[in-house]
Amino acid sequence: MSPETALKTAVAPEYSGASGSNFFTEDRLVSAILTERLPGPRRAAALAALTAFGAACGGELGRLIEEAHQDGKYPRLQKYDRWGRRVDRVVYNEEQLQARRLAFRHGLLPPKPLLERMTMAYLLAQNGEGGVGCPLAMTDGLAAVIEEYGTAEQKALYLPIVRDADGPTPFTGGQFVTEQQGGSDVSAGETRAVLAVDGTWRLTGLKWFCSNPGELWVTTAKPEGSNAVGLFLVPRRLNDGSLNECHILRLKDLSGTRGKATAEVEYRGAYAELIGRASRGIAILLNTVISASRLHVAAGALGFMRRSFVEASLYARARRVAGRPAAELPPIAAALERMEAELAAGTLAYFEGIACIERGDPAAEVLLPLLKMELSRGASRMIHEARLILAGNATLRDFSILPRLAEDAIAQEIWEGTHLVLAGHALKALRRPASGAAIYAILSKHECQDGRRLARRLEKLRSAPASERPEDVLEICAATWRALRVALLSREASGPLDVDGSFTRLAAVLAAPVR
Repeated sequence: MSPETALKTAVAPEYSGASGSNFFTEDRLVSAILTERLPGPRRAAALAALTAFGAACGGELGRLIEEAHQDGKYPRLQKYDRWGRRVDRVVYNEEQLQARRLAFRHGLLPPKPLLERMTMAYLLAQNGEGGVGCPLAMTDGLAAVIEEYGTAEQKALYLPIVRDADGPTPFTGGQFVTEQQGGSDVSAGETRAVLAVDGTWRLTGLKWFCSNPGELWVTTAKPEGSNAVGLFLVPRRLNDGSLNECHILRLKDLSGTRGKATAEVEYRGAYAELIGRASRGIAILLNTVISASRLHVAAGALGFMRRSFVEASLYARARRVAGRPAAELPPIAAALERMEAELAAGTLAYFEGIACIERGDPAAEVLLPLLKMELSRGASRMIHEARLILAGNATLRDFSILPRLAEDAIAQEIWEGTHLVLAGHALKALRRPASGAAIYAILSKHECQDGRRLARRLEKLRSAPASERPEDVLEICAATWRALRVALLSREASGPLDVDGSFTRLAAVLAAPVR
């Protein structure tokens, strides 16, 4: 070995991270969950599809996403064409478009069943948001709202646009709801809708955060003379091919999730079609678009957790300190064990939530906001821990994915409701007899002091006045999450999902006080 080679081995060991691996088959817990829970008639085909997608995520799709996030390649706004005519379109680099088309063709949208497509969303997210995760979530929610509430004419006209892999922007669905004065308070929106003689609507107002401005989106507005919020479909182009009166003012200079575009859009009498009843806009939005987005954020956050744990583990095994792998140093070994426990428990909780949604279990009313809140918060913490293990190399954008994951993770925490908003939704569901009892049924099987104490507290919530202070709301949700994770690990210990017999040990790690 030459002196140069010896120096490289000692100071900067060869390290490629998770790139090139199969994100599905390498994940023994998720592979076991899918093998156990997929119905027999579709199991073999679904596992084959997930294996192929896992290979793409660790291979070509991951490479395209990495290339699409190089400096100078981020989305840009084209306002006019060479003749000065208004264009108002987002221009993406070729790698971003290829990544979207490749992901799209693996079938991430309905009619693929929920379990498979949300597993694919989780695998996809191990490459960060990537300019694909948010558009996928928006398009999934848009398809859901059209399927459930659209007229026959709207389904015939718009679903083909939503499902077109070869359109100008694959995953074309957008969500334009937030306004400057309202933020998460959708009812504070000031955009107005005027009914036209042909039964369609014309919108006027300014939308402040417009995610994924593609060919079709959902938006909110108040019908003239009413303070109720309606939900509307807005196409970028009209039936004659001309541009709708939706003017993109600028693209946001975001600190993360930079592969996809977020814009400010002004409606100047824009053509729109009401979806559902005009007075039910917020309820429809929450039941379809927001619910889908929250589940996708949970999938994304869990994917971030998985990737950061894998990167930290691989690096700690490769990096040598004082003549032995860094993974053997007690502080790093303890940190990796804590990360492993949080990832395993978070994975069980995420797939528990999907199972509850699929079977109509009222526990889903608690789990959906809880998963979005706690997994997104956990992702930021775990990425932080992983970066500490990589030390100085974790600050280098050309060394690992961790800097980009860290930037994307804070957006995951903010999207679709900040922690206090989500905690309020979870607490409201905990107060309901059916959903509260469903969560209690999961927790009651875990005989630990924290679980029993929380179960008694949840019982009192049903009759207590809704007067908790914000810190109480957050603390109740955090306590529910802590007990839920340990309960699920204990429930599955020594079963088919406990693939390496670690669940009892990991439950003890999570149950122990954090120092």
